[in-house]
Amino acid sequence: MRTADLYSKVTDSIIKQLEAGVIPWTKPWAIEKKAGIAYVPTNVATGRPYSGINTLLLWAEAMERGFHSHSWMTFKQANDIGAHVRKGEHGTTVVFTKWTEKPDEETGETKKRSLLKTYTVFHVEQLEKLPPAYQATVEPPPETEVYEGALKLTRECGVDIQYSGTKAAYYPQRDQIVLPPYSWFEAPEEFYGVAFHEIIHSTGHKDRLNRNLSTRFGSNAYAFEELVAELGSAFLCAHSGIAARHRSASYVESWLKVLKEDRRAIFQAASYASQAADWVRKQAEPELEPETQRQISEREMGDSIAY
Repeated sequence: MRTADLYSKVTDSIIKQLEAGVIPWTKPWAIEKKAGIAYVPTNVATGRPYSGINTLLLWAEAMERGFHSHSWMTFKQANDIGAHVRKGEHGTTVVFTKWTEKPDEETGETKKRSLLKTYTVFHVEQLEKLPPAYQATVEPPPETEVYEGALKLTRECGVDIQYSGTKAAYYPQRDQIVLPPYSWFEAPEEFYGVAFHEIIHSTGHKDRLNRNLSTRFGSNAYAFEELVAELGSAFLCAHSGIAARHRSASYVESWLKVLKEDRRAIFQAASYASQAADWVRKQAEPELEPETQRQISEREMGDSIAY
């Protein structure tokens, strides 16, 4: 598939869902948990969670097809463990970025260039003869443990948070987040969804990930940053074991405008959101290996045959 076609296919799919009132990154993980897997789509052959646009692609696919877990693997990986893809099943396309080096024709300097590549994965429910080790389920952790982990992210995110506001906001000029008191929220999920949204905004500060935060309300750039924050909040909720809830209904129209004008926007927003979520999680867990920096091996990519 050509890169341009891939951008259009994925973007058109997300636009269709948004126009139908479905937000593909809200509560797509409220399904059974597999051993060692949180609420993030994971390659169970390697134990590695997917990130960026692949998280959205696999969330949407699981939700649309009614899969009961977040467990995926390639055609080759299934064969390697003694399983096989059930006849008539169709795989799901995911992507990865391959970096190449090419001399500049004018200066002769070597420059890095990114190429978007695709491969195909299958959900474990599309496989036969799957070994028991890949079918194990675990009980979700107690709510107290879930919320303790989420609270740690807010306390150790590296940004000053004041619980004294009547609305939630991040102020880049003073590098500070203001939130309403915890008791004002109807449920813990509401609080953490809002807190994570503002924390993701704060990662765009010039001393962190340096995104463009000097945008005016109503502009495409403003809508794009709101999309980054919304996706990043969903990613942090998923990693924490919290079901995300969509709060920014007023932004849907502006997101649709951005996506319709730029077929690459959702890919870029998901990438920024993953980087931001990685940055936040690493503040609380310095030993954490950032997902967005992991290299996909040829073995993990496997055979891209789609049935």
